Amino acid sequence: EVYEKIRFIALIYTRLGRLFYDESFCDLAILKYRKALEYIELLEEYNSKANIFKCLGNTYQLLNQPDSALYYYNQSLKTTNDINNNIDIEKNIAQILYNINKKDSAYILMNTNLNKIKSPILKDTYCCILGEMYYQDKEYQTSINCFMECINSINVNIKL
Repeated sequence: EVYEKIRFIALIYTRLGRLFYDESFCDLAILKYRKALEYIELLEEYNSKANIFKCLGNTYQLLNQPDSALYYYNQSLKTTNDINNNIDIEKNIAQILYNINKKDSAYILMNTNLNKIKSPILKDTYCCILGEMYYQDKEYQTSINCFMECINSINVNIKL
């Protein structure tokens, strides 16, 4: 019973963090995610803990604080071996690496993971991001090839 109450409170703080994140109230989102983390640590739920670290990383990435974002993304990677979580986080890490001019590392990470992805939506997301990276680097044909993969996506946002 105590376990369920603690888990419920952690979920509430996580959802509040997400609501603030969605509205770009990053400082409030960080406070709520950290509070959720306090409760999750009591439960030793590693996948939930990894998710909160990822949420914190996303928030710091939105705030354009790449060092903090990378810290929390790496914490998430250390916390769980969930392949889907890790591939999703490494996509975000690659975007940060690209933006801080470590483009070779970003491309290697993205292309390596692209071959591991089983989910069509995640694969389309990777192709979309890679297409944008190649476009910015004036690698137009490679960019077009990536974007052509996105045209048939079942995710409307990726198609657009």
